[in-house]
Formats: sequence, structure tokens, C-alpha cells
Amino acid sequence: MQRLLSTYLFVSRKLTPELLEQIAGAGFQGIEIFCTRSHFEYAMRPEIQAMTSAIEQHGLQLVSLHAPTSRDMSAMRESGTPLSICEIERVRRVEAMDELKRVIDVAEDLPYARLILHMGGARETADPRKRDAAFSSLEHLILHAHHVGVTICVENTTSEMGDPG
Repeated sequence: MQRLLSTYLFVSRKLTPELLEQIAGAGFQGIEIFCTRSHFEYAMRPEIQAMTSAIEQHGLQLVSLHAPTSRDMSAMRESGTPLSICEIERVRRVEAMDELKRVIDVAEDLPYARLILHMGGARETADPRKRDAAFSSLEHLILHAHHVGVTICVENTTSEMGDPG
């Protein structure tokens, strides 16, 4: 059995090589990096390369990235505005997909197998239009992820959209 840790535990802190060293020192073999720009700047190649080096140096396996769940509005915290592929408004949905594509593209420099994605925000209500928007978005994201060998995994959540039933 592998011991894995999600960096969500430290989401309010910047992900650093020193933090990865502590995680490895605690006996974890692999990690899931939770993507918020204040925690892990996934759109900045130098930061991605620094994480690649630190993960290799500490013998960790990057098991997955967890997609951002809200839009980052400041350097140190999330905005609380959901980042959702369920948006009925096309412009906001395309913005969400563009952000998720940036997360997928991390695999070009820092290989990982799975992107964990929520099907909308915590208060997302079930609506056939939202479900159609989500599946249309997923089609585009799956095609984008395929070129870097990433599988998109939709996480079950307590929202109406995230409930598999």
C-alpha cells in the first residue's frame, strides 16, 4: 500500500521544495498537488520546473493534480467565485476550460497521470443545461488532456451536479 497525501492539507501555504521534503520525510511516497495559484503557480514554467526537481529529489511520485475549484483573485487566497465547467454562460465556461487547460499543460514539464475535477461548484444545482455544458466541456478537455497522457477523473461531490445518482 502506498502512502499518498494531497497538498490540499497545506493549501493556505505556498508549495515549496522544503514542504515537499517534509512530506517525503513523513513517509509519504506520492502526492496530489491541489492547484490554486497561491499554492502552486501552475501557469509559470519556472515554478513547474522547480516542483519537478523537488519531487524527483525527494523520491516522490506525482499521482495527480486536483483542478482548481475557484478563480484566484489575489496572491494569497482564492476568490470564492467558482471555476465551473457547468456554466451556462459560454464566456465563463470557456474561461474555466482555458484555466483547466493550463493545469493539464503542466504535464508537459511535470508528468502526472490524472487530473481530478469537480463537476461544478459546491452549490451547483442540477439543471439539464448545466449538465449539457459540463459534458461538452469534458469532451474538449479530454481531447486536450489526451495529447499529454492525462486522464480526467470526475470527483463525486455533495453538490447536485457532483452527485452520481
